[in-house]
Amino acid sequence: MLIGDDGGDVRAALAPRMYPWTEITHVWFANDLEGHSAEGGAVVTQWVYIQRLEFADGTVVTSRLADPPVTTPGALFRTGQIADRPPSSIWPLMAHIHTHVTEVQLTKAKATLAAGGQVEFGPLTAHGDGLRHQDTHIPWEDITVLRYSFVHASVEEDELGAYLRMEFRDREAGAYGFPFRWLRIPAFDVPDIEVLEQLAEERRA
Repeated sequence: MLIGDDGGDVRAALAPRMYPWTEITHVWFANDLEGHSAEGGAVVTQWVYIQRLEFADGTVVTSRLADPPVTTPGALFRTGQIADRPPSSIWPLMAHIHTHVTEVQLTKAKATLAAGGQVEFGPLTAHGDGLRHQDTHIPWEDITVLRYSFVHASVEEDELGAYLRMEFRDREAGAYGFPFRWLRIPAFDVPDIEVLEQLAEERRA
């Protein structure tokens, strides 16, 4: 049920409308971790969930929801041992939406690929025999890792944040080159990440 968006007056202007799962055409998702230092070396953190839904009638709604803040000992926070998708009052709602939309979109994607077509995932294009990113063709069987990942602590600042991370075999490296390459794309640039994850898992198998 869509009753509006985060635009204040828009919420009052739009009449509630029920959308079947089949009318949600794309989902973008990323989470973030906001925080600040507290007394005693602790860190106060708050998980944020950002989701954009595109509907068949052209409606696009972006939501930003946050869990209550929690206090974590600084030493534990710096280890990076915090789950990508932690226990949450909001995540079950997100997961419920993603599960149903992914089921519908995965069926469509499989049918498109089986018919010789292609499916766009932002900067990635899925074909029957693999993925294309810019000028690089990546066969499904060469993909060793493809997953959504959130990094909140790293020695490299450009590693931080929500990304689609993919590791694949580099066929051009040769016998003496490093055999694998990593591709890191901001998660919010890739629609329907969970559809892509499942496609890759099934086709690698």
